[in-house]
This record gives sequence, C-alpha cells and structure tokens, in this order.
Amino acid sequence: MTLPLRRTVRIVLLNEADELLLMCMDDPEIRSIGSLYGGHFWTLIGGEIEANETLLDAAARELFEETDIGPHDVEFGPVVWQGDLDLILHGVPAHIEQQFIVARTRQKTTSLANLTPSETVVVRQLAWFSLPSIVSSAERIYPVLLPDYLPDVIAGQYPQSPILIDLAVQPRSQ
Repeated sequence: MTLPLRRTVRIVLLNEADELLLMCMDDPEIRSIGSLYGGHFWTLIGGEIEANETLLDAAARELFEETDIGPHDVEFGPVVWQGDLDLILHGVPAHIEQQFIVARTRQKTTSLANLTPSETVVVRQLAWFSLPSIVSSAERIYPVLLPDYLPDVIAGQYPQSPILIDLAVQPRSQ
C-alpha cells in the first residue's frame, strides 16, 4: 500500500547561546502507525512544504507562523539531515519526508501569535534548549536521535550533503 506523501521542512534554529528552539505539541491526531498516542512531545519547528513552494520559502513561512521570527532576523544555512517515516495524521496514514535546515538567529523572543487555526489547538509552548538539557530531558523530544547529530551542527560542521537519519526511532521509555 502506497501512503500519501507529505513533504516537510524542520528548522534547526539556534540562537547565539547555541540553544535550540523546540515546540511542545499535544496532538492526539499525530501518532506512529500501530501505536497509541503517547502524550505531549517536543519537536523542531516546521511543517509541510506547500505546492509550488521551495524548501527555503516553506522554512521562512513556518518560522514566522510558529515563532514570529521574520526572515530578516535569521540566517539560513544548509540542509543537514533528511529522513522519512510513516505516521497517522488526523486519522489518515501518511508517508512523511522531512528535510532539516539549519538557521541561526540573534532573536531570543518568540511568540505563538501567528499560528494557523489548526496549530493553535495543539501547540502548547516554545522553549530554547541547550544540548545538555536535551540529552538529560525526561520529556519526549523528536527526532529521538537529535543528541547524536546536533553537536556537529552547533559546531558549524555541516555535512557535504544531507545525512540520512532514522526518524522512526522511538524513545526508550516507550
């Protein structure tokens, strides 16, 4: 069975203190195929790449919608990772292809004021996380392998081409 394809961009947004911006979501309509909803989780900001939209255009749009940070307050870098996974989105199975683009900002202030109507009911908060706080967190953070790949990005050591990462890995506590 071929699942509908959903192309997405996730933004690895770092501030001057090398903290990563994560978004807390509580959306029972998103879960792994064959599993029950596990409660709220943290993830990188980003979303679907719309028809006739470039990855960079989608990243800038999602950045503004989900953080209120405009494109003039961010410097985009390369796509560093990519991966795919199958999820249930609003009751419908989908094949998700994600690309992860690096961005840097001096802006520390964020706002959820520009969320879409569907996002306002599921997005709980935004927070900056240091790498040690991600590693030691008891919270569910996706992608699970983020601590393995984030140190190189923080150090500005980007791969020549995007690294394929396994997005289907589930947290050990599950």
